[in-house]
Amino acid sequence: MGYIKTLALLTWAALMFTYPGPSFAQAPFRPYKSNELLVKYKTDDMAARSALNSAARVHSAHAIGNGRIHRIILEPDMTVDQALEIYAANPDVEFVEPNYILRTQAFPNDTSFSQLWGLNNTGQIVSGYVGTPGADMDAAPAWDITTGSTDVIVAVIDTGSDIDHPDLAANIWTNPGEIADDGIDNDGNGFIDDVHGWDFADGDNDPRDASGHGTHVAGIAGAVTDNNRGIAGVAWEVRIMPVRFLNAFDEGTTSDAIDAIQYAVNQGAKIINCSWGGAGYSASLRNVMANANALFICAAGNNGVDADVAPYYPAAYNCTNIISVAASDQNDQMAWFSNYGTVNVDVAAPGVRIYSLDNGRQTLWSDNFNDGLLNGWTTGGSGDAWEIADPPAAPGAPALGSSPSASYSNNADTWAMLPTQNLSSASASLLTFRIIGSSETYADYLRLEVSTNGSTWTALQLKVGSSVYYPGITGSLPYWMTALADLGPWDGDPQLYLRLRFSSNAATNGAGFFIDDMSLTTADATDSYQYMQGTSMAAGYVSGLAALIQSEDDTLSPQEIKTIITGSVDLDQNFLEQVASGGRVNAYNALTLLRELSLSANAASSSRVQLSWSSAVALDALVTIQRRVDGQTTFSTIGQVDANITNYDDNGVSAETIYFYRVQAQTLAGASGYSNQTLASTITATGSSVAGSSGGGGGGGGCFIQSLGKW
Repeated sequence: MGYIKTLALLTWAALMFTYPGPSFAQAPFRPYKSNELLVKYKTDDMAARSALNSAARVHSAHAIGNGRIHRIILEPDMTVDQALEIYAANPDVEFVEPNYILRTQAFPNDTSFSQLWGLNNTGQIVSGYVGTPGADMDAAPAWDITTGSTDVIVAVIDTGSDIDHPDLAANIWTNPGEIADDGIDNDGNGFIDDVHGWDFADGDNDPRDASGHGTHVAGIAGAVTDNNRGIAGVAWEVRIMPVRFLNAFDEGTTSDAIDAIQYAVNQGAKIINCSWGGAGYSASLRNVMANANALFICAAGNNGVDADVAPYYPAAYNCTNIISVAASDQNDQMAWFSNYGTVNVDVAAPGVRIYSLDNGRQTLWSDNFNDGLLNGWTTGGSGDAWEIADPPAAPGAPALGSSPSASYSNNADTWAMLPTQNLSSASASLLTFRIIGSSETYADYLRLEVSTNGSTWTALQLKVGSSVYYPGITGSLPYWMTALADLGPWDGDPQLYLRLRFSSNAATNGAGFFIDDMSLTTADATDSYQYMQGTSMAAGYVSGLAALIQSEDDTLSPQEIKTIITGSVDLDQNFLEQVASGGRVNAYNALTLLRELSLSANAASSSRVQLSWSSAVALDALVTIQRRVDGQTTFSTIGQVDANITNYDDNGVSAETIYFYRVQAQTLAGASGYSNQTLASTITATGSSVAGSSGGGGGGGGCFIQSLGKW
């Protein structure tokens, strides 16, 4: 690997975690082997050593290092704590300590890693904004535990993905049962040559992205990492399955969404990213999701509204296998645009000024009309003739006009046809152009038409700004705007005809339309990146986190992974009344969560907080209590108690302050980690105390979505 591996052990820490001589003072918690000790003796008194080993129920021992340090293996009925007391009390023991577990420290060398504040926030400036150190998902310490697994599949059901992007291609899923380009459904799943996913928007095996949205989300979850280029994904090792059902306009249908989900589930995806939604209920969509053996990570929506009052779906379906994700910013504040809700929104995750992949584009043909010629164009029809002229609003800038005179004539039906285009090797093709002008609304239209034979024409939808026009553009466009046409359904066609057609009726007329900077582009393997923001991006972070969790334990159910994610958030006052869990996701917390351990807190007075916890399994060693004040991002150890004690009084608190707590422990079986976080406050409107909260789950809702849009 290209990252630097360093042992996470410092001299002062080594001293702090030992038992020198007969003194007995347990140091702060660190993970260690559950049945082993390291002992250094002062002398070579073998008889005394043998008696000591017998008293400590030693199974075996052997010298390491300089010969006086011994690795001790204990019998199963002897705990590390008990053995430590026995050895520490012996005057011939210079020191004794647990056999601590050390890990490498993984830090990737990706060239734009400093821009990824959601993974590692040092307070750096990102896109002109300063962040708060620690307001991130703690990816770096999480990567010390795992960087993921290529056995884990994350299906990104979206606008597709740039499967050839240099910073993503190596992590794209490949169907093991399919042979590329042989025209046969080798695995018998009903899809021919679905080597890297499927495109349900166009009905083919090319899920490449025309929009850039799905590529951006895929990069967040699982970009190729530590490759000395671009960005890092939350999961370094993962397989991204691109399943396209949203078109170049970022729109799709409920039926296509259902087909896309079923495809992903059938192909083995247990984690499915859904960064899209709508405001209506679909029993069909909810039914498919609820009955799938997969965890759905859903964007909560970008309308800045209370999703408990105005639910957005699928994020708000009351399904135990759905996580609804809001967006947070560099300072752990809820993004201004993000939906929120303590019932229908589960967690927050980074979603503002997020740097990730952009889909590369190659220009196949373009014309800016600056030479005043219609190169390769043909015109025809009745009425006004198309020609190049200066638009009235932009003198000195030649453009193609449908009626260059002051106003078009009535009963016109005229067209201008582009040079014939060859899309035989194209993917995710788009036609874009700038447009300005006006016509009688809902009476006179400018259409873009397509034909494969030059005689039978079909009008295409056109997206101008945020509006989609069909059967054509009508009304007023008083300033230059960009129009977009999705030509993806004609990818692979060696001879495609395109024409602009303007028609008017016999009533009011107008100025007509001018066209400029027309360009036909296709997907291309270029190293492109961009900033985006939205709950879509936040969902990408959580999908990557889910992949890390599954890579550590592939026996976990979708519901269990959801419980881990929602139960390991960093609680924050900014999120307590905005998401069900009360916090922003934290990858390290999730990977070190000791799920058997449950913590609660109660502010008994303005100067005392009572903590209590329970464990579903027996604990070993000492329980370490940690605390942070609201506004802080790191915990400090405030005390320790024996493993059989289940409560602690924090008498070091101040009035009118919010405190967050967690405890660390180790089980007899050797598992170690943190409890959930909980809070206690010594301030309320009445002056009384409030009990702590550890967060919970979301749910509620459903949707009929005729047109599903990205979030």
